[in-house]
Amino acid sequence: MSEDLKERVVAAFREKSKGDKKMFYIRDVTKWFPGEDRHAVQNAVKALIEEDALKYWSSGSTTYIVLAEFFTEG
Repeated sequence: MSEDLKERVVAAFREKSKGDKKMFYIRDVTKWFPGEDRHAVQNAVKALIEEDALKYWSSGSTTYIVLAEFFTEG
C-alpha cells in the first residue's frame, strides 16, 4: 500500500470537501486519479477507512465515503 497514494486521497477529499458536498461515491474518488490504477485507489480508500481517516456513510440504499471529521451518524 502506497503511503503517498493514501496521503493524496486524503488531500483530495479535503480539497473536494471545501464546498457543500462532503460525501462521495467510490467511483468519484477513482475518477480524481485518472493516472492511477482504480484498484490501487480503492485499496487506499479501504486502508484509510480502517485507519478511521475516512468513514462509510449509508442512507440505507446508497453508500458514500466521507472524511471522518465530517461524519455524522444517521
